[in-house]
Amino acid sequence: MHNQEILPVYDSISSVWFEGVKHGKLLIQRNPVTGSCQFYPRAHLVGLPEVQPEWIEASGKATLYTYTTVHRSVHPQFVALAPFVIGVVTLEEGVRMTAWIVDVPQERLACDIPLKVVFREVHPNLTLPCFTEV
Repeated sequence: MHNQEILPVYDSISSVWFEGVKHGKLLIQRNPVTGSCQFYPRAHLVGLPEVQPEWIEASGKATLYTYTTVHRSVHPQFVALAPFVIGVVTLEEGVRMTAWIVDVPQERLACDIPLKVVFREVHPNLTLPCFTEV
């Protein structure tokens, strides 16, 4: 395995999202006609390539859909952080996203627990939305 850093893609589409995170905002995309939301950032709406999505600030409220506790990381970048929890959360707006689950004791982790967004520096100069207990 190469010792390369695993970092999110920052490009012309995701830059809006990263700018929101920088200011403590969790942004998602919404269909301006139907109001349905999508996540991860895309140039067009899923199924409607002719329509550009609009950016909205998510409430930051979520429930834990599924999770795993990583006890031994295969990537050198995360070895010192183990054990850590990665989960898939369902935002109040209906979209799911993968995120770090932080400051929740292992014995309280369970699917469907309510969560709220918090922003943490997970790598030097990289802050990401994470989720913790309400």
